[in-house]
Amino acid sequence: MKQNQLSQILFLLGAGLTVIGSFTKLFDLNFAPYIFALGVVLLIFLHGQNVFDKSNPDKNQQRLARMVLMNSLFLGIGVYFMFTGSNSWVVMVLIYAISSFYLSFRGNSAK
Repeated sequence: MKQNQLSQILFLLGAGLTVIGSFTKLFDLNFAPYIFALGVVLLIFLHGQNVFDKSNPDKNQQRLARMVLMNSLFLGIGVYFMFTGSNSWVVMVLIYAISSFYLSFRGNSAK
């Protein structure tokens, strides 16, 4: 299995676990923060790996990768809020979703 395929599978797994963790938290299940945290750790790891990827020398793409990594840290803050029992995790997920939507268009225009 190639590295790119493995990264795509791990990204889908992380995103799926994050969504499942969010929905299970809405039903107030005790294990929801752990599922959410596992998905967020996978996403942050993959975004961090993308930042340190040396195969892309383009400065715009490197800057975009750093912005995506900083954006994924909002999910990390959301994990903290989820474990403390605060409902502010919803705001962090919303900030992540809106900024990811913006960055997806910015990434296409940078090419």
